[in-house]
Amino acid sequence: MKDRSLKILLLCLVVFGIFLGAYEGIWKQGARKVINSNPVISQTEENNQVFLEVIWDASGSMWGRDYGVEKIIRSKDVLKTFTNELPDDINLALRIFGARRVGDPEDSFMAIPFNQENKEELVNFITNVKPLGKSPIGYSLQEAASDLAGCTGKKFILLISDGIDNGEIPPENSVAELIEKDIVLHVVHIGEPDNQEIKDKLQEMAVATGGSYFTYSDHHRIIPTFLELE
Repeated sequence: MKDRSLKILLLCLVVFGIFLGAYEGIWKQGARKVINSNPVISQTEENNQVFLEVIWDASGSMWGRDYGVEKIIRSKDVLKTFTNELPDDINLALRIFGARRVGDPEDSFMAIPFNQENKEELVNFITNVKPLGKSPIGYSLQEAASDLAGCTGKKFILLISDGIDNGEIPPENSVAELIEKDIVLHVVHIGEPDNQEIKDKLQEMAVATGGSYFTYSDHHRIIPTFLELE
């Protein structure tokens, strides 16, 4: 009788062991599905993100006047308006050139890094910035392309400038890099819109990347156009 009970007990243990093994296999498969699904969701979210780097001209030529108003004041007005109207889910950054040193063709720096909650910081930052040095537009575009290289998603640059370039890198060379890296360039031309040579150059730069050209008088169109292309 005891032998029979022992055999039944052993049989129950074997069956229970088989059941546990099968359950563990199912659990592991389910766990693998959950673990493997996370990167896919994360990648999708990354691809849907939008990164926008503003390149702001604070070179000496921005002391010039646009219909009686200093160009630097116009450009601050444009940047503040644009920033305030920008959707909160945009990763925004600010690069400034010409504000730190006189005669430096590489005076371009990242003032505000990419973030979705830095709009107020950006507006406060530009308040006391005064025009000073050279205008390396080509170099700044090249640096912005490098800034955006590590970002996953849609990439844009907004150049706010009078278009007077005296850097060592031709802007058109940098535009070719933007096209190669799928970065769209928008341009806001502050001052001298009647200078056809500068206007044509800025317009060609923007259009070549799939972007748009604006002047101060129509800068209210930037946000609708940006969101349309986004």
